[in-house]
Amino acid sequence: MIYDVAVIGGGLAGLATTIQMAELGKKVILFEKKQYPFHRVCGEYISMESWGFLNRLGLDLGSENLPMINKLNISAPSGRLLTHDLNPGGFGISRFKLDDLLAVQADRKGVKMQTGISVNNVNFQDGIWQVTTKHETIQAKIALGTFGKRSNLDKQQNRKHTHHRKTRGSLTNYVAVKYHVKADLPADTIELHNFDHGYCGISKIEEDHYCMCYLTSASNLEKSGNDIEQMEQNILSKNPFLKSYLTDFEKIYDKPLSIAQIDFSNKEIVENNLPMIGDAAGLITPLCGNGMSMALRGSTLIIPLLDQYLDGKLTTIEMHEYYVKAWRSEFSKRLTAGRIFQSLFGNTVITEGVIALLKQSPRMINKLVRLTHGEPF
Repeated sequence: MIYDVAVIGGGLAGLATTIQMAELGKKVILFEKKQYPFHRVCGEYISMESWGFLNRLGLDLGSENLPMINKLNISAPSGRLLTHDLNPGGFGISRFKLDDLLAVQADRKGVKMQTGISVNNVNFQDGIWQVTTKHETIQAKIALGTFGKRSNLDKQQNRKHTHHRKTRGSLTNYVAVKYHVKADLPADTIELHNFDHGYCGISKIEEDHYCMCYLTSASNLEKSGNDIEQMEQNILSKNPFLKSYLTDFEKIYDKPLSIAQIDFSNKEIVENNLPMIGDAAGLITPLCGNGMSMALRGSTLIIPLLDQYLDGKLTTIEMHEYYVKAWRSEFSKRLTAGRIFQSLFGNTVITEGVIALLKQSPRMINKLVRLTHGEPF
């Protein structure tokens, strides 16, 4: 059997793509190395631009009693606090819940769900894609890379960004850590607390839990003997908000989730004839809180092109060219703004100055928010 589409990676971009393609009557197979539901390292705040789209995919978000988030607090390492209304805002939901809801919907739509299975190799031969796992090789007319921030397939495909030297202060050497906690905080507010070479976000998700997730340089972890708890005590806790939160909030699971070698440098959108969607195509800095919406939006950019390609109306080259153009038009400014935004935070002296400046300029805050968010789709 030859599938129409093979999707490698079952995150938001992969799941949204499979559902849409299945709705067009295509034979779709999805590979995800883990079994749903499971946790991912993620800030778990989604901007409102994605609300309508997720409902169109078949999720009844209105019945989930999710927190609606429309306020923003940002603190400098000293504790200097900036508060601002967040427009249009967003909502909180864990990836444990959201990915599972989408996976159930994909299964209902007839997607072949290959979960708990890793893809070891993917290549294009004689006009057909060969996707190889430990157990078999399947064939598809088109394959898509939706395998997230970091994957063994990046190296298997010899992707250009994997050749970047990972140095301190570069865009390719970050560590992220996530907790779910019980907290006494406003449900309508997302908080971003800065510390030396990093920042931590916290916002409400479902079931009265809060997601607390932070990003920091690998050098901070190295200086702490590669001990997360030691790093939190010695570095994060210099911010008085984080000192209180890390000490007082009850953690839902014993150990945090973490991921290393996070890469914010530019990536190729199509490599080795393999179109990339979501974080595999480009990763926005978490400070902007919009990576999940970008993954979902990215799926909608490629769907009409895949449909035309499978119907023989576009060549492979045309499909790739149109997709790259659409992706860059939609996301390049967001990614650039995100990198600029991140450069303003992390350095203690600069962050203090930026917070002081932004407190006097609400218009500048609104502009930064608009630059990193898109329109409803």
